[in-house]
Amino acid sequence: MEVVESRTVEYTIRAVGSVEAFEKVQVTSRVSGVVDRVRFAEGDRVQPNEVLAEIEPERFRLAVRSASATLSRAESMKSDAEMALERREEAVRTSPGLIPSEELQSFRTRVRTLEAERAQARASLEEAELNLRDALVRAPAAGVIETRTVQTGQFVQVGALLATLVRRDPLIVRFSVPEPDSSRVLPNAGVRFRTREDATEYGASVRHVGQAADPVSRMVPITAYVDESTRDRLRPGAFAEITVPVGSTQGAAVIPETAVRPSERGFLAFVVEGTVAKERVVRLGLRTDDGKIEVRDGIAVGEKVVVRGGEALRDGAEVILSGEKQESSKSPGAGQRPGGAP
Repeated sequence: MEVVESRTVEYTIRAVGSVEAFEKVQVTSRVSGVVDRVRFAEGDRVQPNEVLAEIEPERFRLAVRSASATLSRAESMKSDAEMALERREEAVRTSPGLIPSEELQSFRTRVRTLEAERAQARASLEEAELNLRDALVRAPAAGVIETRTVQTGQFVQVGALLATLVRRDPLIVRFSVPEPDSSRVLPNAGVRFRTREDATEYGASVRHVGQAADPVSRMVPITAYVDESTRDRLRPGAFAEITVPVGSTQGAAVIPETAVRPSERGFLAFVVEGTVAKERVVRLGLRTDDGKIEVRDGIAVGEKVVVRGGEALRDGAEVILSGEKQESSKSPGAGQRPGGAP
């Protein structure tokens, strides 16, 4: 026998899912050439814009200097042509007819041509500077190097894969819940989960609740971000058992699950009034993690409930109490009733 206790019962949704990295980033070459130096290894933590490899940077520096010289020459030639045109136009203004119009038109055409050449030279310089920047391969984001696929001295083409970077910030838990439960899961709600690797309970917060259920499974996908303080202890790909609290009841009556048995009239339990067992039809709520169940109606806090042996009892049967133990006083011919924990 056990006294019905009062406690706070938490309403939760349970699901299974997985721990995932925010994304896997492929680090590729944007220029072709020989890899002069590799500055990373698998497992290294890198920061945004950290240099990972060098692809012939000196060759690209020379290309920048050459393009810069070409631009300077184009600007000088354009400046000389503009000055020559200005002198002739001034002469025509002071002495009309002194210079043939065909000659003036030729100088104007030359200025336009040199302007185009200067623009082309400037574009070539910008391209050379871009190639020089790309010759230093940098990490696009903070993360951990998962794979290295390049060696020092290797010739690489544009687009060659050099490394794979795992972004662990944020670390994500993905799972799905039945469509009827999805409306109870709100953005920023707290989530608890465990992995198979250890018994530690981790925390996360809901980031996104899917807007539509899967048409086949009727499950709604949910994304949660793992708390920053525990991200380093988890590995992407780990299986996760998730608990989403969605509410609670204060002062709920709870009894052991073994005290309840199903019947055609509903769930039944026996309470002891004095020395007499009284059968009650109970309305049940949520189960707890320690083997108890919430009773929403039928039994009150403080009543004494029969934990074991209820299958042999009948309503009104006398019971003999011995400390916390109880023995049933069976009526002659009383049969066993089917029952069990719900």
